[in-house]
Amino acid sequence: MADRFAILVEGIEDSSLVTYIESTIRDSFHEMALPGSWRVTVRPSRVGGRWDFSVHGLGVRHTLSITVPPILLPSLIPRRLGESLSHLCSITLKDRAPRTLERARGPRTESDTHRKISRFASSRA
Repeated sequence: MADRFAILVEGIEDSSLVTYIESTIRDSFHEMALPGSWRVTVRPSRVGGRWDFSVHGLGVRHTLSITVPPILLPSLIPRRLGESLSHLCSITLKDRAPRTLERARGPRTESDTHRKISRFASSRA
């Protein structure tokens, strides 16, 4: 199950903090029960004092920025991750075509064509 998540944390020297960030991200994905493989990257932003957080998986690509000291990342990332993915999933579901339970017609066969021709011919006679 751990192979489903690739988590990369850059720019933090404290290995225990990196491990804590990784575990909170992993726990968040388990709580949301999201299928498929996911790649998450947390890195310092080009804008000072911010952290860029990128999520890729199941056709979802999302990047957000969080302006907090690194020590607060484990507490904010799960909440922002949940909010972002919930919003993205609701947009995706709205954009999809509605599903119907109507049975699809199969391809026409030669016998179907012959029946229609014979019905037409008998109605004309």
